Amino acid sequence: YKTIAKNFNIELDGYVEIGFKAFQDIVDAVGGVEVELTESEVSYLNSTNYIRNKKYRNVKAGKQTLNGSQALGYCRIRKQGTTISGLRDDYGRTWRQRTVINAVFDKVKSLPMSDWLKLANKLLKNVTTDLSNDKIIEYGKDVVTMGTTTIHQLQIPINGYYRGSASGEFKVGSCLVMHDAGSTSLSSSANAEALNKFIFKYDGKDNFKYGTFENKEK
Repeated sequence: YKTIAKNFNIELDGYVEIGFKAFQDIVDAVGGVEVELTESEVSYLNSTNYIRNKKYRNVKAGKQTLNGSQALGYCRIRKQGTTISGLRDDYGRTWRQRTVINAVFDKVKSLPMSDWLKLANKLLKNVTTDLSNDKIIEYGKDVVTMGTTTIHQLQIPINGYYRGSASGEFKVGSCLVMHDAGSTSLSSSANAEALNKFIFKYDGKDNFKYGTFENKEK
């Protein structure tokens, strides 16, 4: 809470922490998710323990439906493998995670609303949150009444407003440094402004833009 408030001037209403078990359970509960894998991702997943259950280390290149164990392994890839969007390292990992989140959301939308509560009751036992049961139900009702059909997501730091640091620059190893336009010094004001615009003003109709940069990670 303090980190988000200090760096981005946003007061959070609550948090939800989802562990590996809950992640796998929800993917399996919706019947798996369709994902397109590259050859490098397939090679990594089938030869490491990222897919914990060995019998599921049989993914292939191209589009396919991943079960919970396979989807978890896919979302954990970081140092190896390139996504179909050409991303590697942590950029690739967060892209994979956003892709699977959207795929799960699309599957849940296709289920009758009567099944939503059953899903929640099954999965919430593996979720940590400071939201009350009443608040969770209230948010669920909001999604339905608002007719929410799309999840819009934003990468922070945003394109054009960060740089990589040398491993010894801050004595914490390699990291990203947020900075403002025309500056290389440490500052998060541009990213804070972009995040606030995205959350509170963006209408979701076109690709989100901040400054001269366009963010297409939706």
